[in-house]
Amino acid sequence: MIQDMQEARRLALDDQRLARRHSLTAVAISLLHAMVCVFYLRAGYFTLDGAGLAGLFAVIWLGNLTLVAIVLTRGSVRLRDPSLSLYWNLWLTIGFMLSAYYMDEHRISVVMLFFAAMLLASFRQSLPGLILLSVAAMGGYLLVIILAWQARSVSMNLTLELLQWLIFCMTAVSFVVTGVGINALRTNLTAKNRQLSSALVQVRDMAIRDELTGLFNRRHIMDVLAQQQALADSGEYCFTLCFVDLDHFKRINDTFGHTAGDQVLQRFAVMAQRCLREADYTGRLGGEEFVLVLTQSDAPSAARVAERLRQAVAGEDFSDLDPALRTSISIGIAQYRPGEPLDATLARADRCLYQAKLAGRDQVVTEAVLAHPEKVLAPE
Repeated sequence: MIQDMQEARRLALDDQRLARRHSLTAVAISLLHAMVCVFYLRAGYFTLDGAGLAGLFAVIWLGNLTLVAIVLTRGSVRLRDPSLSLYWNLWLTIGFMLSAYYMDEHRISVVMLFFAAMLLASFRQSLPGLILLSVAAMGGYLLVIILAWQARSVSMNLTLELLQWLIFCMTAVSFVVTGVGINALRTNLTAKNRQLSSALVQVRDMAIRDELTGLFNRRHIMDVLAQQQALADSGEYCFTLCFVDLDHFKRINDTFGHTAGDQVLQRFAVMAQRCLREADYTGRLGGEEFVLVLTQSDAPSAARVAERLRQAVAGEDFSDLDPALRTSISIGIAQYRPGEPLDATLARADRCLYQAKLAGRDQVVTEAVLAHPEKVLAPE
């Protein structure tokens, strides 16, 4: 069960993890862009010299590093899109178009890198975002062609450039359609995995908790005791058991009805959780029987907690259920002795509970009291 829950969490897309991956991929695309531009510079297809190209990429990488820093420092974590995919893709597109302006007839090879960025955006952007990116790229590419033609009309074939631009636009439209589908699949996958994770949590709770009271059930509380035993046997650690029984609970069911009895059990569960620390455990063994596992507590400390719980139950107002309804609890306490079987500890706690009932109920009995049962007094 635990392995299934971990797998579900792993499958669920984490926004921060995806933001880091998105940034790394965007940086990789920008590196590829730089390599392509250097290649064409060495081949003589760039109108800029080496210094000019270095200046251009200094500006581009300043923007890249700024976006990476925002993501890695979690500066975007509160945004709707922590990966900053729209900003990343707009910035990459600006870089592609600027470098394409300074190239001759091979500028289409740089502009086509836009589709690598577009594919990346498909995992985060909805239809409006994808349309914005495509329109920006198509408009930017057209602007590059017009400006380059005006500056270098003799060295370029305008008809061929416009034909390439048209093919670029058609491809961009197809990427928008495909991107919407990818984004929808990602959104559905995220939702399904979150539902699966939530369902597994609910199933696990059903397996370890009592349906009526919400406390741990008998099977799980025995697992907890085994863990506590291992801790106590391995070093400086102690824990104490408290067996709790609601006094004359059968009479409550017979007199006031099982619905009232269920509500009494539920209220007791709430009171028990209020009286205990977060590190302690409360479980229902069955019927009106409960067990408290007090971690890092000896018998005297447990007795004080148990007495506080006993007083809380005795003073609880059940008049909304029935004006005549009253109840109390009996508690038996035993501290675990390192090296002994758990059954022995449980038996000692059970004997203390039995003594509390013999003494008239509404009692807290420890083993120290059990050694002198004549000292057990009914509460005032």
